[in-house]
Amino acid sequence: MKRFLAGVVTGWLVLAITVLAKNSGSENVVQPQVLVENQKVKIVRWKLQPGDKTPVHTHSLDHIYVVVQGSKIREYLSDGKVNDDEQEAGRAAFSLAKGKTHSFENIGIGPYEMVSIELKQ
Repeated sequence: MKRFLAGVVTGWLVLAITVLAKNSGSENVVQPQVLVENQKVKIVRWKLQPGDKTPVHTHSLDHIYVVVQGSKIREYLSDGKVNDDEQEAGRAAFSLAKGKTHSFENIGIGPYEMVSIELKQ
């Protein structure tokens, strides 16, 4: 009987540890929503809830981005560097294509939304 109870307790402990490890290390990777794509532009919307992360991607085209709803963003660069930035609503920027490879994560307490406009040749 002691062995049986020990087995049941061990099984529950293993299950609990597995569930906790899976949930604590899980990342919700979010794909962008393509709004428009034609020969001249590609317009995508990124919507990230707190804890959501983008997939790793490379910018090969000049692009403009506009922050629709701001939050604190953590950027992960391909060289291992990490940058945190408070991105406020209304921020707009232009970036030249440099082959930048990165991903970013919403580490703020509210949702984040950004629209990116890639300018095709």
